[in-house]
Amino acid sequence: MKIIYLCFISLISSVVWGQGQFKVRNDGLIQIGYTNYNILTFGQGNGATNNGNFAIEYCSTCPSAGFNFWKPWPTSDYGNYKLFIRDNGNVGIGNVGDASAKLWISGNLKVNSTTFTSDQRFKENIQPINNQLSNLLKLKTYQYTFKQSERFIGDSLSVNANKEYHPDYNFDSNLHYGLMAQDIEMIYPNLVAKDENGYLSLNYTELIPILISSIQEQNERILKLEEELNLLKQR
Repeated sequence: MKIIYLCFISLISSVVWGQGQFKVRNDGLIQIGYTNYNILTFGQGNGATNNGNFAIEYCSTCPSAGFNFWKPWPTSDYGNYKLFIRDNGNVGIGNVGDASAKLWISGNLKVNSTTFTSDQRFKENIQPINNQLSNLLKLKTYQYTFKQSERFIGDSLSVNANKEYHPDYNFDSNLHYGLMAQDIEMIYPNLVAKDENGYLSLNYTELIPILISSIQEQNERILKLEEELNLLKQR
């Protein structure tokens, strides 16, 4: 009986090893598969007795290879790229990330506060910002709503699952106020970035020093006009 048991274990081990589906390596690391879809699922989704409620995988056929956290169909809120960590370390939340950003979030970000690296000791080629009022006056402001994003559907737990990437920017339907990146690009091109899909984003934060400089410039003009007006009154 013991010999039969050992033969059975040996047979199972050889099949698992041969298929490369699950391995406990000699160095103690646990490895799952060598194929394009190496999936590990957790929980049980509603109405999906054979599917997990959540899944992780290493996806080499995604738009960028990396570690993918996703929800298999037909669980609630199913879809790809709930959290995606690229091979180069860039992270996407709600998307597959982007080469131009360490973190890309599809949706709203809520924080208590933010700070930006600004220590003078990190900076060089420092020059004052002057004469920006005329450029600032060229900018057009708009109110707008975002086009509603097309959500990715069709995920399954199958090893043949479609991993075609549909960018999901997860826009809300609220009324917004802002600028157009295409307009800014003509005046301040260094404030505009382009992602892998060709879409533009705008660095609103670095417009603040330009606004401050323009207010100061305008204030100097006002003070000069007031001085000239007082001189006229004294005559």
